[in-house]
Amino acid sequence: MVLTELTQNTHYDHSRMVASISGILAKHAGYSPTEAALIEQAALFHDVGKCDLNPYLLNKKGSLTEQEFALIKAHTQLGVNRIASALQVLSAAAVIAAQHHEHVDGRGGYMGLTGESIHPYAKLVAVADVYDALISPRAYKQAWDQNTVCTYLKDRAGMQFDMEIVAVLLAHIDEIMALYQQKGEAHETH
Repeated sequence: MVLTELTQNTHYDHSRMVASISGILAKHAGYSPTEAALIEQAALFHDVGKCDLNPYLLNKKGSLTEQEFALIKAHTQLGVNRIASALQVLSAAAVIAAQHHEHVDGRGGYMGLTGESIHPYAKLVAVADVYDALISPRAYKQAWDQNTVCTYLKDRAGMQFDMEIVAVLLAHIDEIMALYQQKGEAHETH
């Protein structure tokens, strides 16, 4: 086994064990089951900052120099930075999850939002979501051809979808289709 694989597995196993032990401790320390589960899940990330350290430092045999130890200690702040970044991603993901089925004209969707009350990220993901759902085969339908998908999106621009986002998709359709070609899926390109 390669040293980096062993290191990665060792650190992952350590994080998993710390999380499990933390969950047991939380349960027996009187935390509610919900809070104990939260602590267990959160504890999995206690050393996430080590991802930003040189593996040499994490695996060095023998004593660390003062400078090396200072770098190791930095893993706590590096972890905070990674988690803060992840929180931004999760905040955006929550908005997208909630609003990506909203229609800009308000005649569809689940929450009844319209136009500017729909977050821009959700408007963007709505177009990507429907594009992929239509161009890809599903258990319940065949894949639509490229022209039909593009016509569908154009016809609903300004009603279901943001017109500018549809225009961006159409302007970059070759780049988008390349994703499917890389994936090995056969789709009609024009």
